[in-house]
Amino acid sequence: MKKFLSLILSAMLILAFSLTAASCSREKFDFSQVKNISDLKGAIIAAQTGTFHLDALNTEGKDKGITVKEYKDFPALLTALTSGAIDGYVAEEPTAYAVVAQNSDLTYLALKNNATGFTATDEDTGIAVAFKLGSELVARANAAIAEITLENKNALMQKAVEMSLDTSKAVDGYNVLSVSEVAANAPVLKIAMECGYEPFNWTQESDVNGAVKIANGAGYANGYDVQIAKYIAYKLGMKLEVYAAEWDSLIPGVQAGTYDGIIAGMSPTATRKAEVDFTDCYYNSNLVIIYKK
Repeated sequence: MKKFLSLILSAMLILAFSLTAASCSREKFDFSQVKNISDLKGAIIAAQTGTFHLDALNTEGKDKGITVKEYKDFPALLTALTSGAIDGYVAEEPTAYAVVAQNSDLTYLALKNNATGFTATDEDTGIAVAFKLGSELVARANAAIAEITLENKNALMQKAVEMSLDTSKAVDGYNVLSVSEVAANAPVLKIAMECGYEPFNWTQESDVNGAVKIANGAGYANGYDVQIAKYIAYKLGMKLEVYAAEWDSLIPGVQAGTYDGIIAGMSPTATRKAEVDFTDCYYNSNLVIIYKK
């Protein structure tokens, strides 16, 4: 019996080794000739679970011969890419700026939405604030967002990328939106985000560059979304509290009243609009694919 079990175990080990070797020996996909989505035939491309990125891949990728995979968050996508489990993953272009700046062996494929890239509306690739259905905060937040110029949006994103490269280093001029402190007894605005999606939001160890203490965990939150949240709270005369939450729990958290709103690089897709109310978009971006050089 022991001999039989030993043979079974040996066979399993050989199979596992063979599968691993096959995976490791998989030919690296050549991105040098890719001019449009159709040129990605044979590639393994991934996206985050529950995002428009994944919807776009499933809708337009599979019929073009792309193998689609999904991972729970962007750190997991980056790990999968660097390990060779995938050839690339979908992200907004600002995310690519930060990732490529921090990883010299990575670059990104700048396909253009509705031309050489994915079919997408401005809402699909825009990001907006989400509130509970019927919330009066939507109109008030829209009034604040309307005051942010395109120039300031672009300047703020540049600062967010710069801050993300070294979250302990002070960056001159980070306060693009000129936010000031509100009264200590001001009402609280509870905003949820992942705190792990650079350059939109991340976690750091100090309050440098205007980072906000995470109310339900360790560390401070910063990034483009945090600066936007600070600005909206300031214009509303409210004191900002930032809560870290996993992506799939963001909308349920707002629906349950745990948070007042979501500012987390979230696109106002039709499906989500049935669950929460969105403001106007506070940023629009192009979808790209990050890959190894």
